Amino acid sequence: MRQFRITTKLVIIGFTLLSAAAVTAQDRARTAAKPRTAEQEVRNIITRWADAVKRRDIETLDRMYASDLFITDYSGSTRGKREELDILKPSATTRTVSVLNENVAVRTYPKSNTAVVTAIVRMIFRTNGRDSSTAMRYTSVWEKRAGRWQLAVLQTTRLPGR
Repeated sequence: MRQFRITTKLVIIGFTLLSAAAVTAQDRARTAAKPRTAEQEVRNIITRWADAVKRRDIETLDRMYASDLFITDYSGSTRGKREELDILKPSATTRTVSVLNENVAVRTYPKSNTAVVTAIVRMIFRTNGRDSSTAMRYTSVWEKRAGRWQLAVLQTTRLPGR
């Protein structure tokens, strides 16, 4: 009888430990699977956008840019997706050395799957062996379409002294 009690206690203890381990594993899985916030997603796409501009990766930029992209540049000129991709095509004479975003602020609007980003971008280009730099403040509007963030509107303004 005593051995039966010990065996029963061991089975109960074993079951309790296995249950606790299963609950802990489920908690870890829930935590790991927790979706990122929209702000984190947009910050990530901004980083990927800067990298794609630097590498002049037209395929990536084509996916990032909404088909109805509308850009107003620092000169007041406007252009769409095709014109922007043409500007960023790889060039035999010009290479983008760096693209750095600073002071990035992201405001998300979850009900509309929209985010507005303001930042300063500093860029260095090498044209025919000579470096030149520019710095611009920009405001961009990103929309989550078909499960991915796309740039829909961009406005740039040159910073003074550039």
